[in-house]
This record gives sequence, structure tokens and C-alpha cells, in this order.
Amino acid sequence: MKVKEILQLPLQSINDVPCNQDIQDVYIGDLLSVVMASGQEGMLWLTVQKHLNVIAIAELHDFAGIVFVQNNYPDRQTIQKATDLQIPLFVSQQDAFHLAKELIALGL
Repeated sequence: MKVKEILQLPLQSINDVPCNQDIQDVYIGDLLSVVMASGQEGMLWLTVQKHLNVIAIAELHDFAGIVFVQNNYPDRQTIQKATDLQIPLFVSQQDAFHLAKELIALGL
């Protein structure tokens, strides 16, 4: 599934970057050291963390994108860094569990 296909869900895209990356899997996690140790290329990361360090981890693993769940909205600097690195960012009002169920229903 391509990142652009998740835009069918109630998500807000918060930066203007291409969304043609393939999503290989979904990772749900908020403890950055665990995400850094367990993340893999092509993952869509669902998290409540919204600071600049999430962008560094997403770049490290070449994640397909980041969804900030529970209406957590990152600051301008974080959005700009992700935009510079072409990492798609989204915000969802849902928690990670309910969003993951919707991603499964989409076929992910």
C-alpha cells in the first residue's frame, strides 16, 4: 500500500511532500529508544511523540511516514525538518489502536 492511500482515513496531512512511498508495516510506539531499536525501513509510525527527535528516527530507518495520534500536533521546526527530508507527516484524532484497526481494514 502507498502512503497516499491512507488519506482515505480521517487524517490531516501536515506537510507537502510526495506520498508515493510503500508502507511495509506499521509500528506503534512512543518510547524513542525502543522505536530506534525496532524500527524497519518502510514502516508507518504511529506515535504521540511530536518533537524533533521523531524525525531523526524516521530518517534513520527510512520510515514511510509518521502519524501523530490523539491529535498531537508537532511544532513548526519539526514539520519543516520532515519536509526537508521528504518524510510525510499526518495527524489523527484517533488513538493508535483505533487507527491501526482502520489501517487493517484498508488492507495494510
